[in-house]
Amino acid sequence: MVFLAIFMSAIALILLQLPEKPQGKIIVLSSSEPEEEYSVSATLMHSKGVGPHPAAVLLHGCYGVSNKHYQWAKTLKKWGYTTLIVDSFSQQGIKEICTAEDKIWQHFNQRRPKDALVALNYLQSLSEVNPNDIVLFGWSYGGAITLKVLEQSTTKQKQSYSAGIAFYPSCWQYQQYLMSGKHYKANVPVRILMGEEDEWTQAIYCQQLLNNSKGDLHQQLWTYTGAYHNFDDQQQRYQFLKNVRRESKEQPWGNVSVGYNKQAHLDAQRAVRAFLTDNLSKKN
Repeated sequence: MVFLAIFMSAIALILLQLPEKPQGKIIVLSSSEPEEEYSVSATLMHSKGVGPHPAAVLLHGCYGVSNKHYQWAKTLKKWGYTTLIVDSFSQQGIKEICTAEDKIWQHFNQRRPKDALVALNYLQSLSEVNPNDIVLFGWSYGGAITLKVLEQSTTKQKQSYSAGIAFYPSCWQYQQYLMSGKHYKANVPVRILMGEEDEWTQAIYCQQLLNNSKGDLHQQLWTYTGAYHNFDDQQQRYQFLKNVRRESKEQPWGNVSVGYNKQAHLDAQRAVRAFLTDNLSKKN
């Protein structure tokens, strides 16, 4: 009986750690630009009921698509959204770039904004989607890409997201690799959500990034007490990640803490839903 109890506990632990993938369809998106042909994988999850629905594109971080992206897709579906989780790595045979050299990062800094626009074009082509109500979500490295895509000077008028949510983006990385010294100004409403205890992507850099728009309701930073990086992943136990890329030129590699925070997650869900209700034409 003791052995059986231990065996069942082990099985339960394994099941807990398995991805909670919603029922979605894996598709391959292709670029329509003849001078640069490439493809990117994505998971499409349809909203229920009669459309047109609002929609969301989800961009992963440097570890690729994980549980939290499927969790958020399920949450957004409950709110009436069609979602598209973009996998920028699998088509290129890459699992993660958290420990990758600068050359790999520079490649994806150029590539991933295009992935976001390809995803936008695809959703706008669907009859079930309201083309004027598409939100861009990004986490960590994907959050930095979200800021880039929504930045006023680089957003194409014919290819425009309606709003953006960036979870714990590396604003330092955005400044280093993407900003080229420019002041940040989003073309659409943006919210940055971060944990106050985040060691990997620090809120101070996002505060600096938004200093020029202090008090601007169009783009804001919200922080959560006691929350670390990855605070919204229900299956992320508290742990140290070793030898990952950090926000420092002097010490670019190091260890960081990550972990789930239930209260921060719930608060973030409420904040995201209120933000979407306030900034999209279809109330949810």
